[in-house]
Amino acid sequence: MITIGIFNALIIGIFMLLGFTIGLIPLILIFMPVILGIPGGIIFMLMIAKAPLRGVFVISGAILGLVFLNMAPAGVFGLSIFLGGVLGEIAFVWLGRQKFVAASTGFACYMLGFAVGESFPLTFMKESYVAQQAANGAEQLAILQQCLNLMNPAMLAVVCLLTVFSAYLGSLWGRRLLRAHFAKAGII
Repeated sequence: MITIGIFNALIIGIFMLLGFTIGLIPLILIFMPVILGIPGGIIFMLMIAKAPLRGVFVISGAILGLVFLNMAPAGVFGLSIFLGGVLGEIAFVWLGRQKFVAASTGFACYMLGFAVGESFPLTFMKESYVAQQAANGAEQLAILQQCLNLMNPAMLAVVCLLTVFSAYLGSLWGRRLLRAHFAKAGII
C-alpha cells in the first residue's frame, strides 16, 4: 500500500508540475491529457509491476480525483478521474491482470477519465467554469476564455482519442523501460 502511495505521489507531482509549467498556453492546456499519457504510462507500468495489488487503478483514481475535485464545476474533473480509474480496474481484471494489454488498456481508461474530466466542462459547462474561475484573477480568466473558445464537441472527441493513443504509447515505452533498465537494476 505504501508503494502505491509513493507512485501516486510521483504521478500527482508530474501532473501538477507539467500542468503548472506548460498550462499557461491554451492549446497545450487543452491537450494536457495527451501529453501526460506518456510519462503517466511509464509510471503506471512500473507501479503495476512493483505493486500488483487489486484496486491499483481505483486507488490511483480516487487519490488523483480528490486532488482535482475542485478544478472544474461540480467536481466533474475529480469524479471523471475516479470513474476512469474504476473503468481501468474493470478492464485490467477482465482482460487478465498478468497481461500487458490489460495493464495498458486499464491505463488508457484511466487517462480517458482524465481527458473527459478536463475537456467536458470546457465544452459543455462554459458559463459555470468562467464563474468558478473568476475569483482566481484576470490572467487565469483570459487563458480560460481562450481554451473555451477552442473547445467544441469535435475537439473533445479528438482530445479523448489522442489521449487513449498516447496512453498506449506511454504504456509501451514503460514496458520497454521495465525490460531494459528497471529489471537489470533489480528494481522489479
